[in-house]
Formats: sequence, C-alpha cells, structure tokens
Amino acid sequence: MLEDLTLPDADVEPVSAPKRTARPLRVAILWKYPSLGLYSNTQFDDLYNGIGHNNGNLAFVYAIASQITNPVQFFGWSTTAETLKANADIIVIPCANQLGKHTDYGAMAKNLEDSGLPIVAIGLGAQADNYDQDIQLTEGTLSWAQVIGRARAGSASNIYTRGAFTSAQLDKLGIVGSLPGGCPSHFINQEPGLGHKIYANWSKLPLPRSISVAAGHQAWMKSREIEHQLVSLMMDPIAPGQYVVQSMGEMIKVSRGIFEGIDEHALKGIHNHTVPHYSFEEFKAWCRNYVRSFYDVPAWMDSLRNHDLTIGARYHGVALALQAERMGITVTIDSRTRELCENTGVPHVADAELTAPITRFNLKKLIKFDPAAYDGHRAESAGRYLEFLNANMLEPAPFLKRIAAGK
Repeated sequence: MLEDLTLPDADVEPVSAPKRTARPLRVAILWKYPSLGLYSNTQFDDLYNGIGHNNGNLAFVYAIASQITNPVQFFGWSTTAETLKANADIIVIPCANQLGKHTDYGAMAKNLEDSGLPIVAIGLGAQADNYDQDIQLTEGTLSWAQVIGRARAGSASNIYTRGAFTSAQLDKLGIVGSLPGGCPSHFINQEPGLGHKIYANWSKLPLPRSISVAAGHQAWMKSREIEHQLVSLMMDPIAPGQYVVQSMGEMIKVSRGIFEGIDEHALKGIHNHTVPHYSFEEFKAWCRNYVRSFYDVPAWMDSLRNHDLTIGARYHGVALALQAERMGITVTIDSRTRELCENTGVPHVADAELTAPITRFNLKKLIKFDPAAYDGHRAESAGRYLEFLNANMLEPAPFLKRIAAGK
C-alpha cells in the first residue's frame, strides 16, 4: 500500500547542478524516435513501438523538441546511465499521464538515479477517475517520481505538471514544489493571437460541416452512445469527416487496414463501438474509408485544417485542431483529460453532460469560445513555461517569448 512506503526527505540535497556556461547544456530527451522516417513502409510493431503505443504522444514530444534550442539527442527509456552521462548534461523527460496504477517504472528509476544527472519532467499528469480520488501508484512508479523530484539542478521546480490536481497529488506523496502548467503542445503553433484565428474560422460558419472525431477506446462503454452519434455526424455524404484513432493497438491496426491477427473480442468491440449496424465486411470497408492514424504532427495538423470541428475523448487529437487554427471540443472522461483542458483553454464537456442528441446545431450552441480569454491565458502560460525552462538551464525557442508577450 502507498501509505506504507517511505517518502523522500524534503531536505534532501539536489544533485550537483551543471554550471551555466557560454555553451548551452547538452540535453538528452528520453524518447527513442525523433522521426519515424518513411513510416508508410514500416512494419506495424515497429511503428507501434515508435509512437510509444499512442499516437497522441507525438504531440507533446514534437512540442518539447521545438521549444528547446539546446543541443539535443534522443535516447530510449532503457538507455544506460553510463551512456546518458557520456552524452548529456541534463535529462528531459516528455511526460504523459504516467502517475497511475497502470505504470511501473522501477527499473527506469534506478537507471535515472545512477546517471547522477539533473532531470526535468515536462507535462506530467495524474490519472484517476475524477478529482475526488487520489491516485494509486506501484512502488516502481513512486520511486521514479521520487528520483525525479530529487534530481533538481537547483532550488527551482523541475517538474512541470498538467495542472493543479497532479501537483496536489505529488504534494501528498512528499514530492513538493512542482509547477502546474498544462501541456507543452499548447505552444505548437508558434504565433500569438491563436485564439482570434480559431474564432475567426469558427464564427464564419453557420454550422460545422466536416467533422473529425478524436476516437475513444472501444472498451469505454459509458461513452459508446456518444461515439455512435459522433460517427454518424462524421459520415456526411457531402462534407465527409474522419475518425482519428490514437490507442490502443487494435484500433491503430484497423486504421492501417490490418485485420488479421487482431483479438476477436477486441475487433468485435471496435465494430460495436463504431458502426454496429454494418456487417463485418462492411465494417472493414468503413475502416478503410474513414479510420485514420497519424505518425508526424505536421501531417496530422494539416489534415485537421480540412475539417470545421474536431470532437472526441482524446485531448491531444482535439488540441492539435486548435493549434491548426480550427475549433475543437474534448469530451472529458476522467481527471487527466479534464485537467489538461482546464489548463490549456481547450473547450470541453463531460461525457455525463452530453445527454441530449448531439447535432451540429447543438454543438454550435454548446461551444463557448472567448478568443481574448484564450489568448490571455495562453500568453500567461507561455510566460510561466519560459521561466520554468530558464530556471532549469534550458534554452527556450524565441517564439515562446512572442507568445508570452502576445505580439
């Protein structure tokens, strides 16, 4: 049980900080594949491992890599401590919702500690059903979080979390001082005034026509009726949309026209979650026509530009639409998606609140988007993010200053 584990001493000395010199620090980003190359010809298992088992990971990894101008090398999570020490002065970990009972990072914790390098974690999130629950961690993941918390280069926070809920959960574990920030994907679009551009495109539409769905998981039974309605809206004969999947492996396989070898129960679940009124052969044809997955961020965003609205349970699938200057709304299903939306200004609605039939008319009324408030919030967030990077001896990209200044 978590309460039986030994928590870190709040007075533990930070690791030795590298001295700031005229030469920027060498950064090791813990992500194995900065580019998936000619992924059209890549075997599925290699491609699946390359995205970290979720296409949404690409968004925040791309963001972080574009926001740091230090000399950067990419390394896998299992890279030895000796290799890290030989090639880097500081480690940056692009994070997702790792703080939950679904992970166990004990081996990685020891490796990071053995490296002796300062560590910066960006975008760390806690996963629970709602804000009223505390997270549950395996011993390995708790140790991992503790190691990161101790590996400060100085007195400044070295953990940039997805929001106040995650920071509060870390505080309860004795890992104090994290910075509630959001997700670095909030700053993929490098220009200020993004909210006004989104609003200009959205407000000129009497109703959204082509719709991109940020597809949920076939096992999410409580949101299945919502998914069916979104699929119906997406399949417009005049303004066809797309059904963009991010996880899990079975869904990503069908997006690439792979049906052989998929667990029969999982395949039936996807069929029932999307177009249960089709025969199995019709379902496969539907997948080939509508189901998509993306393997680099520019291509993903370029696709979203062709659609008036992106909606669904996947935060990053929706957030990328806004970064592409198009409207999006996340259907929140748990604490992690809600927290991200609240801290990045992404329009959102809880799945339990979508009780009325979902129509284009209702969606147009539902989405309340204040462009000035969005841009103000984004500028303020960029300012905090800049301070965080600077405090951790990371060199921010110049565009972050423009966003923070709002001009």
